[in-house]
Amino acid sequence: MDQGPGLAPPMWAASTLQAALATVLICWPAWPGHMGYDPLFAYQESITGISTMTWPPLHAYMFWLSRKVGLGAGGVFATQTFLLFLAAGLSISLLVRSRRLALLAMGLFALAFVAIPPLLGVAMSLWRDVPTATLALGGLALWLLAARRQSLLLLVATAACVGLDVALRYNAFPLFLLTAPLMLWRPWLGRPAGARPRLVAAAALVVSLGLAWASTHWRLPDLKHVPAAQTTAAIQLFDLLGVTSCSGVNRLPAGVTEGWPITVAQVREAYDPRHLNMAFREIPDQPAILSTDAHGVVHDNWVRMIGEDPGCYLTHRFSVFLEQMGMVRRDVFYPVHGGIDPNPHGLALAHPALSNALTDYVARTSPDPWRRPALLYLLAALAMLLLLARRHPQWLLAVALLGGAFANVALLFLIGPAADARYIFPSNVVCAFLIAWALAAALERRDAPS
Repeated sequence: MDQGPGLAPPMWAASTLQAALATVLICWPAWPGHMGYDPLFAYQESITGISTMTWPPLHAYMFWLSRKVGLGAGGVFATQTFLLFLAAGLSISLLVRSRRLALLAMGLFALAFVAIPPLLGVAMSLWRDVPTATLALGGLALWLLAARRQSLLLLVATAACVGLDVALRYNAFPLFLLTAPLMLWRPWLGRPAGARPRLVAAAALVVSLGLAWASTHWRLPDLKHVPAAQTTAAIQLFDLLGVTSCSGVNRLPAGVTEGWPITVAQVREAYDPRHLNMAFREIPDQPAILSTDAHGVVHDNWVRMIGEDPGCYLTHRFSVFLEQMGMVRRDVFYPVHGGIDPNPHGLALAHPALSNALTDYVARTSPDPWRRPALLYLLAALAMLLLLARRHPQWLLAVALLGGAFANVALLFLIGPAADARYIFPSNVVCAFLIAWALAAALERRDAPS
């Protein structure tokens, strides 16, 4: 069977052409991809082996595979970009029956990367947030294809995308918070489905999420157990700095400054809601603040602080959130990396002049009020309401996608150690997709399917 409810035939040629064009325009100037500490560390581990689970190792495995086929870091860069736009194009073409409007929606999705410059800036990098977005849209495209063809194999592939995404980014699961249950309830997206596809989808999700969990505990290829790193200590230290700055009560344990006394005024000088690491910078005449859990005292102080001063905790978290959404007067924080950090692997920009030109565009235009990331969430919410008001056959899918985007941001509100634009890239992409889809759907009744 090859007909799903309201699902049009996929436009493979147009989607592939759009993906290829976007890949050239994004990857050629920044080749082999902007790389800071995180991707360079993953690249290093693809050579030396997995030594820590501070970052999920799947990114290192991706670099390993790319190197083995002779593409180096650039193979990951081109693949993540191509598949991102291919998945978006296929999903749009399946959801929009008019071929002309589907092409328009594909163009609008691509245009979002120009209109909202942090999208372009992050896409030029090898941060793992980009393949996280790719896998999220890839899972959507596979699910839509599965529903159209009533294919159990594609349903399993959809679940595999969910597992790979969670294996790549610890905080990726909220993106699927509503779509995963919807897939179990309505595997064929509204078309009658018996127990079999539901059981297959449930089993595939359990297996894929189980493998994702295992991948962050046992490394490949020797399956040696590598204990998970205690990443919560850094987040809790960030919170203690923010609450101290807000309340005027020093919450830092002595171990954070190796016993040197530090005043609230000095903490306020060090604290910056844009990034925890800014507190570790050297400030004249002030004791250095170290990235440490102080033998568990950071955690103990954090628990006490949550109970005693929830108001300042939320004030601090809201300050980080405003920076992350670009809702402050100063520039959007870290919308683009801009190059490749010094490294022992010989990785360098192939076209530095082109890279600098695009980096300058992102840095120069990101502060414009109408180009800030927060706008995407507002427009996506309106897009979902539009689909709901028009009783679109797939309005539940729109609700689930928007819910996932907002859930991802909500988790970052609580656990983000920084306000980098890259952290919200996956939810930005989902919002851009929703906006493009809804605008095409709004025009579709006026335009007969062609």
